[in-house]
Amino acid sequence: MTKKVIVIGAGVSGLVAGVYARLAGFDVDMYEYHNVVGGNCTGWNRKGYHIDGCIQWLTGTKNGTGVNKIWRTCGALSDKTPIYNPEKIATTVHEGKTYHLYSNVDRIERDFLEISPEDKVQIKRFIKDIKCFKNLNAPVDKPFEEMNIFGFLPLIWKMITSGKPEKKTETMTIKDYIEEFKSPVIRQLLACVFPGEMPAYALFYSLGIRTSGDGGWPVGGSLAFMQRIRTHFEELGGKIYLGCNVDKIVVKDGVATGIKLKDDDNEISADYIIPAVDGEMLLAKLLENKYHDEYFKARYSDSKSYLLLTGTYVSFGTTADLSGYPHNFFVETKMPLQLNNTTLKNFNVKVYNFDSELSKGGGKTVMSVLLTEDEFDYWKTLKEAELQKYKEEKERIADWVMEGIIGVFPELEGKFDMSDVATPLTFNRYCNSYRGAYMSFIPYGNVKMKFHKGKIEGLKNLFVAGQGAIPVGGLPLAAITGKFAAQRLIKAELLSEK
Repeated sequence: MTKKVIVIGAGVSGLVAGVYARLAGFDVDMYEYHNVVGGNCTGWNRKGYHIDGCIQWLTGTKNGTGVNKIWRTCGALSDKTPIYNPEKIATTVHEGKTYHLYSNVDRIERDFLEISPEDKVQIKRFIKDIKCFKNLNAPVDKPFEEMNIFGFLPLIWKMITSGKPEKKTETMTIKDYIEEFKSPVIRQLLACVFPGEMPAYALFYSLGIRTSGDGGWPVGGSLAFMQRIRTHFEELGGKIYLGCNVDKIVVKDGVATGIKLKDDDNEISADYIIPAVDGEMLLAKLLENKYHDEYFKARYSDSKSYLLLTGTYVSFGTTADLSGYPHNFFVETKMPLQLNNTTLKNFNVKVYNFDSELSKGGGKTVMSVLLTEDEFDYWKTLKEAELQKYKEEKERIADWVMEGIIGVFPELEGKFDMSDVATPLTFNRYCNSYRGAYMSFIPYGNVKMKFHKGKIEGLKNLFVAGQGAIPVGGLPLAAITGKFAAQRLIKAELLSEK
């Protein structure tokens, strides 16, 4: 008799886990709270425009990498999927002159030295740090705890031959790091790569990946990306139930045996459970605080050591011809915006003029801005106190962002006919993400990188997935946790048959 697996959550990790479990011959039913698949990897429509809410660039678009193999196995990418690899990663206009950050590492070095000869020493170190991560291909064939030294040899050899980033950067944020450049142009270009609150190594990693020919954009964006995985999962025989609020995981004698939906006392039985949800939701809600997990406890209780990124996502739509505009440009505002305890001074704008699938044949183009902030409690209090004030605050932010964009491109004034603002509260409501976070826990300073082992102590037949199980997170790591959860399950089943 075929064993049954229930996956909770149809985001990246849940769908990947479902595909691998089906390929191993299990019956797989997936229950998703929202009415669409994708979780945080999503998009939505407003006034005839499509807003992409997730992918900025995607690790694993390059053939031959471990993550690319996962995407291909799950149907997210194929030889028929167009990948856009921009020549220019970012653009800024300073004192009337336009500058670019290119996706060629030698070009970056040459341009930066021309822009700022006085930064020569810092630039040379920066290029060396990027090369530490160039052509990095982490082992993802099986869960880390099952790998021996030989599985890590390619990664070890890469570290030996390329070295490690400069020691002092281990405890620096991107914001701290880029301030060491004297040139405002270089600081502005690098500010477009990742939020300044992230560790400096994230900047080196990003540029290392992108200058090695990886990190492209799958045409169609986030929602289409997830729909392809869903289609493949269902073609394999998997079943997805949307709009289902899983209320609890049923546990009998220390064994996960099924789930219960909200407002339904009936148990839906299964042989194995894969919760691909936020760790706080798993422990506090689905397991009713009955099980302890040191990994998640340490991270949720220590926000100084483990950063969770949240933000407000502002988008505008226009029918103006933006075909010649940069895809990602920096904006330094004339006046900062005070959002409760957070001061916002600048941002970068993503212009979706490179993907005809999103621009409705070229006639409608969206610009989006992610404002990194940690004001979930402020937004929640504001909305609960008076919905109108919540809406007015969103409008105030949209006006400020629009003013900044028009400051760079004044010809766009009066040309926007759609605006949309999604706060951390929005992502919490639709995705059940803790405080609206869109990334996993990011270790700060000297905090060691650790991985969740995929199991909850004292609980059998449950295997954890979700980007929160691996530091830093993002789509590729979410996918890896889904694959690992399915592999741990498969191993458990094989052992039970002996």
